Amino acid sequence: MLNIINQLFEIEKKSADQNLSLFERNFERIRYELDEMGYVINNPVGKPYDSRDTSLEANIVGNSSKLFITKVLKPVIFQKDGNELVLLQKGIVIAE
Repeated sequence: MLNIINQLFEIEKKSADQNLSLFERNFERIRYELDEMGYVINNPVGKPYDSRDTSLEANIVGNSSKLFITKVLKPVIFQKDGNELVLLQKGIVIAE
């Protein structure tokens, strides 16, 4: 299932880069179904980078004291287990 989620993530990124909004309804439907199956997909692009966040593996660009996530190569994927979230995949990001 992780491979399918990662492929969906890549297709969504490419679609957004090309301004292809005609698939947005389909992406929303797939995200809804994944949520119903207990998957939580986190795209942290644009958020401040915190080196204490164990759900991320980051490549740091530059030496700024205040880093932001500028690119997400793989999203963070959790699965709901009762009231808890279990980390299935660490996000791979670039922070600048």
